[in-house]
Amino acid sequence: RVQALLPSLDGLGRGSVLMVIDLALPAIKQAGAEQRQQLLVALVAVIHADRRVSLHEFVVLTLVRTQLVPRAKPGAGKSRPLSAVRDEVVLLLSLVAHAGRRSGLAADQAVEDAFAAGVRVVGMGDARLLPRDGFSLESAGSALEALISVAPLAKAVLVKSLFATVASDGTIRLIEAELMRLIGAVLDCPLPPHFEQIDPDTLAG
Repeated sequence: RVQALLPSLDGLGRGSVLMVIDLALPAIKQAGAEQRQQLLVALVAVIHADRRVSLHEFVVLTLVRTQLVPRAKPGAGKSRPLSAVRDEVVLLLSLVAHAGRRSGLAADQAVEDAFAAGVRVVGMGDARLLPRDGFSLESAGSALEALISVAPLAKAVLVKSLFATVASDGTIRLIEAELMRLIGAVLDCPLPPHFEQIDPDTLAG
């Protein structure tokens, strides 16, 4: 059945991937817990088939897992300030800053500038950008999980800081938009209204 559907998907741009997932998820959520788990196992197998995980694949898997695996609601006292999860905030801002890297001689400086724009919003101006080989996508996933327990208003500040990082050079790439979408979903925090209105197929690759 997957093979039969592939020709229909070939004509879709990369920007439509998360839209297709959005259309499919409501029906998938009606399946039993065992079937949902089987789907996640299959997705992991597909993603690891080439023995590497791209940032886009990380977004897809984490987003689907977030929607299909029930999470316990934070209990009393689990509304921490951003200062309590500083390392996780720095890691996430570093991930988003590196995701927007362009080619060219000024690429490193642009990444530094993007990171600096984000840390200014969260009041962590003394933080230092983590090198891309200084963290894994697995650790990024763990950081996201830790940030779920942050207080609602602090989450809004975090999302604002991430948007500042993404928008620092005046251009939003598709992978940056996908990351923002993932972060909003995991943290259950709305994205800026104008960001939600962006057509992903118009974004740079």
